[in-house]
Amino acid sequence: MRSATSARCLVPLLVTMLAAGCGTSSTPVPSPLVSGAPAGTAPAATAGLAEPTAPPSATVAPSAAPTPAYADTLRIGWDPSPGSALYGFRAALEYSDPHQLNLGTVVFGGLYGYDATFQAVPDLADGPCVPQGDGTVIRCRLIETTFHDGTPVTADDVAYTYRLILQVPGFYVSPVLEAVQVVDPRTVDFVLASVDSSFMSTGLATAILPRHAVEDAYAAFTTAMKGHTAADVTKLADAIDAGIGKDPPVCTAHLDEAASLIARLGVPLYREDFSRDGTFDTCGWVGTASRWYIRAVADSLGKTGLAAVAAAYFGLRVDWEPIGTGPYRFVSQDADGIRVEAWPGYHRGMAATRFIDFMPAKGDGSDLLDGGLDIYQVGDVVSLTSLGPAFQATAASHGLRIATLPQPGYYALQYNVRPDRLFADVHLRRALQLCIDLPRIVDAATGGAGTPAYGPLMPGTWAHDPTVPKPARDVAAARALVENAGWSPGTDGIYAKDGTRLAAEIPVRGDAPDRVKMTDLIASQARDCGMDLRSRPVSWDQVDGLFQYPHLIPGTKAPVDLYLGGWSLFPGDPDYALQSFVSTYITDADHPDGNGDRPDWSGFSDPALDTLVEQAKATYDQAERTRLYRRAQQEIAAQQPYLFLWASNTYDVVRSAVATVDGPLDLTVPNWGWQPGRMVVEEGAQ
Repeated sequence: MRSATSARCLVPLLVTMLAAGCGTSSTPVPSPLVSGAPAGTAPAATAGLAEPTAPPSATVAPSAAPTPAYADTLRIGWDPSPGSALYGFRAALEYSDPHQLNLGTVVFGGLYGYDATFQAVPDLADGPCVPQGDGTVIRCRLIETTFHDGTPVTADDVAYTYRLILQVPGFYVSPVLEAVQVVDPRTVDFVLASVDSSFMSTGLATAILPRHAVEDAYAAFTTAMKGHTAADVTKLADAIDAGIGKDPPVCTAHLDEAASLIARLGVPLYREDFSRDGTFDTCGWVGTASRWYIRAVADSLGKTGLAAVAAAYFGLRVDWEPIGTGPYRFVSQDADGIRVEAWPGYHRGMAATRFIDFMPAKGDGSDLLDGGLDIYQVGDVVSLTSLGPAFQATAASHGLRIATLPQPGYYALQYNVRPDRLFADVHLRRALQLCIDLPRIVDAATGGAGTPAYGPLMPGTWAHDPTVPKPARDVAAARALVENAGWSPGTDGIYAKDGTRLAAEIPVRGDAPDRVKMTDLIASQARDCGMDLRSRPVSWDQVDGLFQYPHLIPGTKAPVDLYLGGWSLFPGDPDYALQSFVSTYITDADHPDGNGDRPDWSGFSDPALDTLVEQAKATYDQAERTRLYRRAQQEIAAQQPYLFLWASNTYDVVRSAVATVDGPLDLTVPNWGWQPGRMVVEEGAQ
């Protein structure tokens, strides 16, 4: 279990997706090898989502309004701030939020993509993929199309892609995928260990790669690395890391050696991306070189076959000069940005805007004001703050819109509900929910940068239930629940029962001020309800250990009762978000880490919820899945295994000139950038 502010960790299938909650420690960011939301994907049988209309006709009736003129380039900026987790090429390749546009989402396509609500819909698949027999085989038929280099997309490319990514470090497709079999040149079967409909909404959204291009790139890699050994390259990486770890860091000793190796690979690791503030960040450059590429080289040189290709993937030219099936094809890159061009062969029709340029933003908003950028994908509130309050206050008057969306993840007060623990009684959990004024304390703790959360799913996504209860603060009702459960107020105002006070410490990461403040606010309001709760700031390493059974308070031998932390999630798959509450994943002495990427560390067990989740995974009927997942959210709301608190907001600044060929760009839907092939920049618009 990890915090919701991490980079990425085993969360599949979107170049743009949040990581699986790995804290704030540095975690490699996936490449476009696993892409989602293939650009230009049309909605198919999606409730509440209209079919996109055709582009404006070239013939216009005399009485019709004139067709607007469009610019030939859409310019998208990435966060240039020093210390960013991503350098230039990676920043263009993948952003931290699923809805954001990036190189991967415009260049690649998968069998399925994602619509505005993150529902999976066919892209390269010629209609919905069809379960076979008992449902453990999913058959997909490919449309007739080609990659950007003109070679046909075949079932062999699909099978090769999946076999490859199953071995690429850090990537995850599905635990139930056992094999991928070619049926004929346009048909492929996915063999699952068990019926699992979540594979349809996640596994099928993987970007399809041209096998020949990957193999050619690997051949060039082996030629470039001739004469190098795994031991020698590992020695270099170890020396770089040891130097960075010194106090003070020593980062120049192996700079030339690292630069020579990177040059042999041809990797676009530009020094300009590490000196945007005028000072070259030597440690950042050599650290990135080591983490991303040098260790990959060493790993690959120690392997053979497809495993060697997978290990080397981030060092292959096909990674930074990608070839896909999306609406745009890669053109060029340098230290100032990356250009892609509308591909005439795109199977849904040529994109409406000729070029998309990805480039570093200036960070102060001036490039938005002068038209140098059309979209600035800011990210979190820290980056938004760099624009300044005056800029934000006057954005609308300058023809700018600021899109504010909650990230697909949440923070929560997580209970240990095992039978012998304080909050095993659901009445106490419900009482604590009634005791806090959630909107008020979220605003206070996050400085307005959070959205109150009442459940595990991202609002607006296809399975989210908007009717989940959102109770207001009611201290009297909270105290009644506590007293009805047999607790009596003590002389100090704190409830007690059988000699036990209603008191507990709340471990929370001390390096996260918003979490510490939230913990203190909860404790303050809980005291009105006769609960003595106190924050216990701890280090990240201590938090990590807390999730090992038997889940002790860091530095003690006492089991934890409460913890304030979060999960980062994938918005397209409810099953992934619900694992933390399913008894299959409960931790115990035999399974100290649980059974899955989202362990049920709290010991929560609810047969009704287990049944709902099991039924949802066992059906491929999308409407039935939606119904079951919404019932599951209601059950979680009733049982309160967590007290859901907030989701951190993410921000994008968009010029009003940016629209779609069908009308204004809707920045309120979770996946607002899902059809980049239909996005335009209206000339003359502010």
